[in-house]
Amino acid sequence: MTLWAVLPVKPLAKGKSRLRGCLNAEEIFALNRSLFEETYHKLDASGEIDRILVVSQDEEVLEYTRQLGGVALRENQQSSLNEAVSQALGFISEYDPGMVLIVPADLHWMTAEDLEALLQLRRDGEFMIIVPDHCQRGTNAILVSHPGLLIPHFGRNSFQKHTQQAANRSVELIVWLNKNIQRDLDTPQDLLFYNKIKFNPIHIFTE
Repeated sequence: MTLWAVLPVKPLAKGKSRLRGCLNAEEIFALNRSLFEETYHKLDASGEIDRILVVSQDEEVLEYTRQLGGVALRENQQSSLNEAVSQALGFISEYDPGMVLIVPADLHWMTAEDLEALLQLRRDGEFMIIVPDHCQRGTNAILVSHPGLLIPHFGRNSFQKHTQQAANRSVELIVWLNKNIQRDLDTPQDLLFYNKIKFNPIHIFTE
């Protein structure tokens, strides 16, 4: 059975809006591009993942995906994250149904070992594996046995909403707490931590 990775990517100039008080427009663009490319290569290096599907409105992101042999799906206009993921799941259902891993493009601290350990948790029957964020309110990664199993509810309290879906469908649910996958890059505090481990730190400016 095919194992897909779905990577939804906002336009590089628009993502990470919560960091606009810390970074200028050029730095926002560079950060988003770096995070996307880094995440893509981690997925591409996995020996377990068969296909990578990137859904985005950004032509640069889609072209990068095509050049590396991934599936580039142009996101519908006026779309939200959940609509983009639903679009990707619908494409997979029609094209080649299989297991689906959904990850955001900002899991800088996720290692190849973390990714492989997550994928090794998959089961033979129907299952849903969720890695919440560090507050255990959001969803930082989710692996499902088939695309029709999930109605995306990313955003506020998505962890609880996704676990409830698994309960309602009576499928096997695994919640995996992994400190690297649970840490994303959304806030100025996350950015400060990110800069500590980068050789060329992104400039943070203040008034």
